[in-house]
Amino acid sequence: MKSFTKKDVKAKVITDWNHFNCKFLPDENVMVSKTISKSGHYESKRLQSFAGQVGRVFAASSPDGKRMRGTYENRQWTKYYVEFSNGEVGGFDSLNLILI
Repeated sequence: MKSFTKKDVKAKVITDWNHFNCKFLPDENVMVSKTISKSGHYESKRLQSFAGQVGRVFAASSPDGKRMRGTYENRQWTKYYVEFSNGEVGGFDSLNLILI
């Protein structure tokens, strides 16, 4: 399986935010839920392979690459991008991450 690193992220993301509604902030350590495969959302086998691992939040999805939240018409769910100790990254819905 190909390693996926920061340079491979193609989504519009921001790396510096402090919005009060955010579940996670940059540089916070999180653990991927051990029940990621049972979250009710489809997650790839690759993302499921990170279950129980700890990493650092480095980016969050953004509707335009500038703001954390879009307008109501452009509502989106926030995906947080986590970097693990081996340099691999994954984009996870907040419900699959636990602040540690």
